[in-house]
Amino acid sequence: MHHLITLIPKHYHYHQMLPFKFLDAYGKEDKDRFFGRERETAQLYNAVFAANLTLLYGGSGTGKTSLVNCGLANKFYPSDWLPIFIRREKNLNFSLQAAIARHLDGQQPSDFREWPLADQIQRLYLDHYRPVYLIFDQFEELFILGNREEQQSFYQSIAHLLRARLQAKVILIIREEWIAHLNEFEKVIPSLFDNRLRIERMNDLNIARVIRGMAGQAEDPEIRIEDPKTTITRIIDNLRDKHQRVDLTNLQVYMDRLYRTDLERQGGSEVRQVTFDPELVERVGRIDNVLGTFLEEQLMRLENQLDQQGVPSVKGLPLEILFTLVTEDGTKQPMGTAEIRESLPRNREIQPEQLQYCLNEFQRLRLLRALETSE
Repeated sequence: MHHLITLIPKHYHYHQMLPFKFLDAYGKEDKDRFFGRERETAQLYNAVFAANLTLLYGGSGTGKTSLVNCGLANKFYPSDWLPIFIRREKNLNFSLQAAIARHLDGQQPSDFREWPLADQIQRLYLDHYRPVYLIFDQFEELFILGNREEQQSFYQSIAHLLRARLQAKVILIIREEWIAHLNEFEKVIPSLFDNRLRIERMNDLNIARVIRGMAGQAEDPEIRIEDPKTTITRIIDNLRDKHQRVDLTNLQVYMDRLYRTDLERQGGSEVRQVTFDPELVERVGRIDNVLGTFLEEQLMRLENQLDQQGVPSVKGLPLEILFTLVTEDGTKQPMGTAEIRESLPRNREIQPEQLQYCLNEFQRLRLLRALETSE
């Protein structure tokens, strides 16, 4: 963790610092600031029409989720698709049922738990008269956290759905290092790899396009890039990890840090234009330091919010809660509020509703990702 906190002038707030998404994925509403993936968006759009099952994979930080949430979503009219996004949570099969139930008026997962998945999807289609797209994000969690029974049940459900030939599509989003774990799934669905799309990491030219595009979207104050070739090259160099890769999600945090640091450099009073230049990039430094500072800022802000709610001995508590959600090998593990409270030191006191508030903030800010990346 890093202890340098860059101060924000009091009259500036996070909503003024858009178009930066921080660690969050782009959504459909971000169409005008989603740059550099036009070709991949067209490829994915074609892929989902080629078959009812699409495998989308690539390295961490390549923007797979954003490609679906923003790129693909904006290829459809609302009447053309009904997207249902599913994360594993505690069990992928239960999460799927809950996600479907949210789109069925007045229904609970228990109302149709015994129905085959194909019957659930057909009911959903008849309710909405739109093709159903089941989008399984971070599908690798099924292998990181799930057992064989959960996996096999899911495989059989999807196989049955595909055989039914309904107005439904399945998109699996997975990190490429977990592709080898799909061999058992392929035994159930031999066509699993027939319709796949790999998302490559952006080259420096496209990353430069993204930086220029993000800067061009900023307003009040706007962003000017001085000596663009040198400045952008140094930004990209500071974003590289030890393998010389650039995580596009980290770019959001880094651009925000540049923005805020220039506000501080100018004194923060009536700033009409923010300037990105080589000296500013040098001052901000490398992405690992920026991520550490970002994580610490968010945790401090959360400490203050919990303190206002009357939580005793709050210092360091959000970080302790965060660490309970990460396994020894650095992967996320789902835990209920009761399990988390039992895992905390005995001197920690936090009510279930306050803990849930904390977990919601972790999810909203994607702080688990920040923790993993800053290690």
